[in-house]
Amino acid sequence: MKKSLIALAVTSAVAVPAFAQSSVTLYGIIDTGITYVNNTGGAHQFKMSSGVIQGSRWGLKGVEDLGGGTKAIFQLEDGFNVGTGTLAQGGREFGRQAYVGLTNDNYGTLTLGRQYDPVVDNAQPTTFNGQWGAYFSHPADIDNTDNGFRINNAVKYVSPRFYGVQAEGMYAFGGVAGQFSQSSTIGGGLNYQGGPLYIGAGYFFAKNPGTQFNDGNFVGNQANAANPNQLNGIWGLVGQPTSMQSISVGATYALGAALFGANWSNVRFENSNNVVGNTVYFNSAELWGQYNITPALTGGLGYTYTQGKVDLTDKKPKYGQLNAIIDYHLSKRTDVSLMGIYQHAMGGGVTADIYAAQFGGTTGASSTKNQLAARVGIRHKF
Repeated sequence: MKKSLIALAVTSAVAVPAFAQSSVTLYGIIDTGITYVNNTGGAHQFKMSSGVIQGSRWGLKGVEDLGGGTKAIFQLEDGFNVGTGTLAQGGREFGRQAYVGLTNDNYGTLTLGRQYDPVVDNAQPTTFNGQWGAYFSHPADIDNTDNGFRINNAVKYVSPRFYGVQAEGMYAFGGVAGQFSQSSTIGGGLNYQGGPLYIGAGYFFAKNPGTQFNDGNFVGNQANAANPNQLNGIWGLVGQPTSMQSISVGATYALGAALFGANWSNVRFENSNNVVGNTVYFNSAELWGQYNITPALTGGLGYTYTQGKVDLTDKKPKYGQLNAIIDYHLSKRTDVSLMGIYQHAMGGGVTADIYAAQFGGTTGASSTKNQLAARVGIRHKF
């Protein structure tokens, strides 16, 4: 009897098919700190600020080996505010990312869902905010290089890397019956990685961005047009356009313990502030560098110059922004940082005397041409 049972067990073990390997990973980042702003609507401000260096989040990502070099992948990522415990991205459960797809080393990766656009994927690594977060974005993150919003209903393909070059294409469905392209987005990107050099470029064109991106940093509106400080702000000049086009290109170069970066972006809004033919442009150019003083201590410094043009009024608003950070790792997963940002609006606003400066991630515009912010923060990864 024992021999029969042993033989059955051995036979069963041999007969069981070899199931493909799969894994699911739980991960997250908790980033919070205290921010001081010298002028928010004419007054000083202290606030708890969540998700500045990196957005606070938790997520699940998984992979299943389907055989033949092909794998099924998914990622669900939820953003939240550490200070209040509330959901970010307009209260969405998985507002940061939510997609599923297939990947193969020889054929590339195809994903469907809520995803980052090609500007974020390819050009963001060349920006200072790509290294150190939202406060260092180009003024108001007007070009979305700091991924203030994501793209819904997107189909994205990323090619394998070939001689250091990788290509990307994306299309997002508008979902409007009878009008296939309304509220749709199309984009593409390229990047090159070779030794210490990285070069990246991204493009996207979105119809009705105010409707599409109502959960992120796209806050153009007419409601505050009576307030000259708000109207002089970048989003006040944009209003609710019928389309948005963003083009970004940049490069980084590693030299020993130092990393240097430069980038340029152009963003264009058509029929801004509900005025047909009123096109608003913004061009931003940035230089930055960082240095690993010790294995645990890093310092960084950068400068961004932004100039806009409003066709309707021929106004040309200009901004200069100086960024600085010092970051110290207490461990591989935990670091503390001190950052400072100074922005000066150089004129060209709607009114003659007041031109407000703004930061992405703070709670309001300055009542003068200048704004200074400082933050001390802590970040933990798990």
